[in-house]
Amino acid sequence: MKKEKTTESGKSRKNLRYFFAAIVTVTFGLTMWMCTHSAANSYSADSRCAAAGQLDSLFSTIFTSDDEPGGYALVIKNDTVVYRYVRGIADLATKEPINENTRFNLASASKIFAAAAFLKLAERGLISLDDSLSFYFPEFSDNFFKQITVRDILTHSSGLPDLRPHKTSEWSNYLKENASVFANSEDYRLYGTEAEHIKCFKSIKDLEYKPGTHYSRNDAAFVLVAPLVERITGMSFDVWVRDNIFRPASVENVCYINPGTPVPATAHAYRRIDPAAALRTAFKSSDGKWEEYDYGEAPFFITKADRGAYMTPAEFVRWKHAYYGGKVICDSSFNALFYPYIPTEHSDVSFGLGCAIYHPEGQPVCEYHLDSNGGFTCIEGSYPSESLHYVVFSNRNDWDFYHITYEVRRLLTSAGLLD
Repeated sequence: MKKEKTTESGKSRKNLRYFFAAIVTVTFGLTMWMCTHSAANSYSADSRCAAAGQLDSLFSTIFTSDDEPGGYALVIKNDTVVYRYVRGIADLATKEPINENTRFNLASASKIFAAAAFLKLAERGLISLDDSLSFYFPEFSDNFFKQITVRDILTHSSGLPDLRPHKTSEWSNYLKENASVFANSEDYRLYGTEAEHIKCFKSIKDLEYKPGTHYSRNDAAFVLVAPLVERITGMSFDVWVRDNIFRPASVENVCYINPGTPVPATAHAYRRIDPAAALRTAFKSSDGKWEEYDYGEAPFFITKADRGAYMTPAEFVRWKHAYYGGKVICDSSFNALFYPYIPTEHSDVSFGLGCAIYHPEGQPVCEYHLDSNGGFTCIEGSYPSESLHYVVFSNRNDWDFYHITYEVRRLLTSAGLLD
């Protein structure tokens, strides 16, 4: 296996590991709020309390009622939960509230587990990130597949065109064009498996650009991730990541999407009802405001490795603790994760392995995700050098996750948590 590159932000695992070094468990009922947390720097408790109040105000603008879909926000510094905000309903039909046991779909944050899986396989000498895609998928006979590496898939730089429909109205044409592939076109829960979508790759005629030279968000390429793990290991993706990525972190209750199988014990996701674009859905709220926009209710594209994971906030934090603590992958693999391989249209953002890297000049580096998937929305970020992590999981998609991410970062800075 080739030795991975490292950077200033990734050269010291000691600093990266410090993030969760002192956490054994996170007990949400014993939260220590920013305004009662003794300041370890020049920032006063008043500034932290003011930031907590501003975060409350920020989240109350998007999670607007105890009786509507909402979300769960956490900020963790060193070994302490310094901020928590929980509001809203997990299931409008049963009125079950959101709590610490509520699972949410992680949207694109699921990709960090896929990256960890490949890094673990590379550690064991079973794969190199520079291996050609065609080596593992001989059915792709076109020469351009030989140019694409595993690393290109993980960094959204494969050059593969995105053939997927992105609007509900486009799905019927997509299914018609691929009628021989999709056998269950009338039930959104039963089609769209990795094996089915892989067959659609055979219709690709050429690449959009030379692999590894350009960032282009393409979840379609991540269709290949789970089957690749399965071809290498001889095990199902779910089982292999359970045993090798989650179990070392003492995380046992992660769920992955499986077509035709309900995802247990999760929040339902919702969107505002638009009379002009009504969904074929099983549930609409009695007040006429919300409809399920969940797996099975809408034809949004999802496979296991790209957007298929469901976790609680506590499970996500526990996994991050183990990940930063060296229990999942080794130091060199961890450094490879944080290398900013591919620049984006933003000068201070690059793409690493399964995650975006925010590296503003003169400020701490942040690994992060922000995305929505159906009615689920997820933002999360880690500042390894500052031992800080924030996460917001939500079961509604009517808020601006770019703006909220910016505001969360700004308020964490004003509280002195990023200094």
